Amino acid sequence: MALLAGAGLASHLLQLTQGSSHLLPEVFPQVPHIGRFNLESEAARVILDSADAHLGAMSVPYALALHEDFLRTCLSMLQRAGIASRSQVEVSLAGQHSLIEKLTGDTFDSDSLIQLDVLRSMRNCLIHGGGLVGSALISALQPWTERAEAGWVKLAPSPTRMTIGQRVVFGHGEMILALAVTTKLAREANRLIQRVVPRSQWADVIVADYRIETDGNILAPDFLRKIRGFARFNYVSLAMTDAELREAIDRSRLQEK
Repeated sequence: MALLAGAGLASHLLQLTQGSSHLLPEVFPQVPHIGRFNLESEAARVILDSADAHLGAMSVPYALALHEDFLRTCLSMLQRAGIASRSQVEVSLAGQHSLIEKLTGDTFDSDSLIQLDVLRSMRNCLIHGGGLVGSALISALQPWTERAEAGWVKLAPSPTRMTIGQRVVFGHGEMILALAVTTKLAREANRLIQRVVPRSQWADVIVADYRIETDGNILAPDFLRKIRGFARFNYVSLAMTDAELREAIDRSRLQEK
């Protein structure tokens, strides 16, 4: 969002130099890397005004990669709980959601999964298909539903209009959509694994998480109090008791010895 707003701000600022024949490095010599944008103001504004398509093309794959990594963390927790195997942890994004459903006996929102599959196929077209719509993307649209369409068009143009050979375009809408869909599915993944991962394991995660985030001294006398506040703020739905947290602290202290 900062990059997108920054491009808009830069374009707006360049209105002040409209008509100038000077190149940007001459006008703004103190701006880092300005030499790589060695253009007159009008030419630079044309590029900046189309920045959302380029930022979308970069940010959607980035958002999907983060989501895949998060789901791999969820599967790692299921492996530690003895529910998933080591090989299952390495499953790619295409199969992660169905695998978590199988391992937990629960389900994700089906329309969100359809939307994510279309975004993933669009990303694959961008990275592996020269940016052109391929048959895999058209296949991903086959289970498209009215709810998936309604949620999608609130933010971006309908993907159902795409045809093979057409150029895939990622804009501001697709960028926001990718963030919204992955956030929703990440929260659902959290809910799915929450009831099957042992509470003692969650308590260990809280202690480890707190120590990474704060460099807290596990031997400090007020460590339990600080962990309690951390758990209430970041892991409120688990409703951890002092006894569970104290046992996790003791286990962590034993590992230190």
